[in-house]
Amino acid sequence: MRNLLIRAGAGLLAGAFCATAIADPTADIVGDYQLISSKTVPNSKWGYAKARVAIRSLGDNYLSIVIACGWKDIPKSSCSDRFYARQREDGIYIQDVNTFGFRMYFEPASRRLTFISRGFDAARSVRHEVYAATTAPLTDPELARRMRREQRYVDEDIQKNISRKLGKETFTENRIEFQAPVVK
Repeated sequence: MRNLLIRAGAGLLAGAFCATAIADPTADIVGDYQLISSKTVPNSKWGYAKARVAIRSLGDNYLSIVIACGWKDIPKSSCSDRFYARQREDGIYIQDVNTFGFRMYFEPASRRLTFISRGFDAARSVRHEVYAATTAPLTDPELARRMRREQRYVDEDIQKNISRKLGKETFTENRIEFQAPVVK
């Protein structure tokens, strides 16, 4: 009888662990993404000709979002960025540092990311980028170099105890919105 209770308890514990893992939205969003479109309204060259996004779990409810890109109008210009995100009870939030003009959406069914960035030019441009999940290796040498550079900065932050560093920042204003698929 005792063995039966121990097995039942272990089974319930394993089931609870699996349910928690399934409900974890950070597990859905982690991965690599390839740019499939970059449009700007009003139409301009303030967009990406190529880009790649890597989202990685940092543990302690944090994610890194690393972007390597190439501009349409200045392809040789350095173009990369990195953000941190934090899992909270009510969603995943991007750090509130230089992200006030930036929104991120994720559709779990198709594994697509959408970034919307507001410009601060006279035309009040808005850039809209869509990324699709990919498992293909990053072969573009410029993007690979930019991705390595940004990842190196993330690795340095991790060595400096990222939980303490990011614990001082707020993650309240800019939630990653999880989208339901569009029915046509």
